Amino acid sequence: MYDLGWIRQSLGSDWKAFENILKDALDSPYSLLSSIDSYLLNKPGKQLRPALALCSARICGTPGPLSHAVAAVAEMIHTASLLHDDVADNADTRRGTPSVHKQYGPRASILIGDYWFARAFQTLLQYEGKHLVPLYAAVIRDLSEGEMLQLEKSRTLDISFRDYYMICKNKTASLFSASMVSGALSVTDQEVAAALRPIFEKAAYHMGMAFQIRDDMMDYQPALNSGKPYYKDIAESNITLPLLGALCNAGFKDNYPSVKAWIRRLEQRESQGLDQIVDFVERYNGLEFAARVLHHHQTKAREQLSLLPPSPWQEALLKIAGM
Repeated sequence: MYDLGWIRQSLGSDWKAFENILKDALDSPYSLLSSIDSYLLNKPGKQLRPALALCSARICGTPGPLSHAVAAVAEMIHTASLLHDDVADNADTRRGTPSVHKQYGPRASILIGDYWFARAFQTLLQYEGKHLVPLYAAVIRDLSEGEMLQLEKSRTLDISFRDYYMICKNKTASLFSASMVSGALSVTDQEVAAALRPIFEKAAYHMGMAFQIRDDMMDYQPALNSGKPYYKDIAESNITLPLLGALCNAGFKDNYPSVKAWIRRLEQRESQGLDQIVDFVERYNGLEFAARVLHHHQTKAREQLSLLPPSPWQEALLKIAGM
């Protein structure tokens, strides 16, 4: 679903320049560090955020070295956050292979995440992106707050729709926004970038929300065989939109005590708890509820992107928004 090979090919030399900066930024004389960096770079994932940055840069002007650098920064911050998440979640796999946490140990995963964060900010400064440092500092704050709010709600199980949407915004939409805005602000024509910035911010918010909601829906759809572990969120006591939607359809007040009891059973490794939750989501159309919210955000994203000047890069963003 998320194969972005077509956009990487279209970006041509700009994509190659991004890859070179990313590789150079992570070059190290230390063998363990280099080994883990290579392990990560050989399984890069979708690299959606660099694509958002470079498409936004092309819409606003001619991408230059700073454009390629912010694409690398977006990828480094995203990867660093995943390295830390995998330790927090005790994740066995990432992108279809053993996670760094499992392959090299939790200490290495945390430290390499810290290293990627540090190199991201050094790269911004190296390519004269000092004015973008506050933007990415805010992203790391949002990522941390989103994860902490999710952790809090997994313990208390008193999550609301507002809490859930805030988690999605902080964990996903925030970096989408920074990627697109920094791409726009990386070109020399700052007047155009400043004028289009509100459009990028609103579009990125809805694209990020849609991306996270779709990901949460996939967790309840093992038949799609996406290559990711399924029922992972609820196994970690994370209540996401499919279950919230089912609760809304069934009657929140009357059914929430039962759902909380099932989750507590699941925490005790009682498989019947999972069966009850999955059945509840199916019986009360939780996925259909989530799909309507997903469609809302996709529609809003496309509405914003349609306000951008027509170009192949606007069309690329429109395609990404509809994925």
